[in-house]
Amino acid sequence: MAGPRYPLEALRKLRDERAEAQAQALAAQIARSEAAETKLREREVARREHALRTAETERSEAGRLAEGVSGADLQRWADFAAAARFQAEALERLESEARRNLVEERARERQLREELSSREAEAELVRRHEHGFHHHHAERQEKADEEAALEQWSARRH
Repeated sequence: MAGPRYPLEALRKLRDERAEAQAQALAAQIARSEAAETKLREREVARREHALRTAETERSEAGRLAEGVSGADLQRWADFAAAARFQAEALERLESEARRNLVEERARERQLREELSSREAEAELVRRHEHGFHHHHAERQEKADEEAALEQWSARRH
């Protein structure tokens, strides 16, 4: 014989669905956080590579300029140095922006994790209540069956 229907079944389903939706939102946020971290690493590598290439070029040019240069050579060197600084600053800004974005994504991820924890706790609370409801009903049914069996046994003895 099936037990009675749990009166808060709709609430349990709602809590489970909310927890599942929160878990999906967290998974999507984790993907965004990982993408932001990847972007930051790419920007860091680009900045470091630019700095290395620029330093190498500067060493090479410094040696060449030491041998004697013309005004045009000095102007090209000044233009190169200015462009290299401009590009380095741009790469630093992009890296800084990527770092801020990662911090924001991680903060959102932490917030979603906290919300998921809360939703899962709510869902677990209702599931435990439902389990207790069914357990209590099963105990009452077992006791009723035992009493009925005892009454039948007593009736047959008389």
